[in-house]
Amino acid sequence: MVKEKKSIDFAPRTLGAGLLHKKDLLLAAILIAFGSFIYYHAGKFPPAPAILGDTINADVFPKMLVVLLIFLTVVVPFEFKFSPKKIDKIDKDRGDETPRITWITIFVLLAIASSAEFLGSVLTMFVCCFSIPILWGEKRYLAVAIYAVLFPAFVFLLFNKVLGLYFNPGLLEVFIK
Repeated sequence: MVKEKKSIDFAPRTLGAGLLHKKDLLLAAILIAFGSFIYYHAGKFPPAPAILGDTINADVFPKMLVVLLIFLTVVVPFEFKFSPKKIDKIDKDRGDETPRITWITIFVLLAIASSAEFLGSVLTMFVCCFSIPILWGEKRYLAVAIYAVLFPAFVFLLFNKVLGLYFNPGLLEVFIK
């Protein structure tokens, strides 16, 4: 009886990959460039208020998240070696057309983000919390309205009032004075 050696194909022919998965390498490069941009700008944040003491400051937390993002992103081009069958399915699905709701969501979020300076932080959060669930088909309008009011209020109270971070008032500036 001859024992056959079971071989594992770590680089399936369908991927066109040897050591790295080419599509994932491009995605990883884009994410690392974005992370580097955010890391650079996180260094420009103003110093944290004294109330925070020796905790994680406003400039440190985003940097920690970006470093974590970069470490996880470095693995992405090599991931196909760990589970080639799953990656085959992902590669097959990449050929499918992107659903229309994805492009609509991107457009709506870009529109909201571009009007954030005018709306202010709280109203921008409210518009996002209200419009995105409705856009995605949520029919419980009362629940969405409650969420759209309570979540921005909680974020504002925690970060502005408790932690002392500045929130651009935008249109709400009229009611503050």
